[in-house]
Amino acid sequence: MPGKGDAWNRPAVEPHFKSCSHQRQPRNVWGYLMPPKRPDETIHRKTHGAERGLNRFEGFSDAVFAIALTLLIVEIKVPGSPEGPHGYSDLVMAMAEQWREHLALVLCYIVIGAYWLQHHYSGRIYAKTDHWFGAINLAFLLAIVVIPYPIRVWCFHLGTGFEPVASLTLVAGLALTACTWMAKWFYGMPGHRVMDERLAPEFLQQMTRRYGIATIIQMVAVLVAFAWPRAGVAIALLCVAFFLLPQPKPRYKPGEEPSAEEKLKE
Repeated sequence: MPGKGDAWNRPAVEPHFKSCSHQRQPRNVWGYLMPPKRPDETIHRKTHGAERGLNRFEGFSDAVFAIALTLLIVEIKVPGSPEGPHGYSDLVMAMAEQWREHLALVLCYIVIGAYWLQHHYSGRIYAKTDHWFGAINLAFLLAIVVIPYPIRVWCFHLGTGFEPVASLTLVAGLALTACTWMAKWFYGMPGHRVMDERLAPEFLQQMTRRYGIATIIQMVAVLVAFAWPRAGVAIALLCVAFFLLPQPKPRYKPGEEPSAEEKLKE
């Protein structure tokens, strides 16, 4: 039989240490203990298909932007050309009468230019690509190529009886373009799936709010355009024009900021 002295050799504090170890485990919002997560589950999300860098991805996208911007001026037919206006007696008036085409050129350049600036800016946010990220980017580029059509529809029907329908067409096109941009962001952000892992979470949250609010405003503009067509168009275009302004510089986790050479690297 054990003697009285054996009681002093029992691990009386062992339950205490066990309870302390449980207290150190994370708990959910209801207070229950959560199972520990593996590091890869908390940092990374699964990619799909081949992972590649951004060189060819950005090069292809830049080419589409360049073509879309270049083709804008081709749509304006010079007075006197085979497809341009004829029978005018004053060349200045003939060019002035093309103000709708000039307005469409300016608006298209602003919209596509604003998205190119954000595409260029995001080159410091995204670090790689995969299959679905490339597919979503194709949908975004399709919206970029198509967006001149609703803009021209609105410009050529401004002040006519078809302006309400043209306004809805324009605002809906801008909203769809914003949604494709946001789809890229939402796909790349969870677990830094294709984003730079060194970026500070606060910076990503800031940009998510900024892009998310802009997308919501674009969708609200569609509803506004039903009742007040020109107001809806003004809201949507001003929202896009906001992104012509400089966006916040990317912020990184402490000690993980890229070098000056890396920042300047193409």
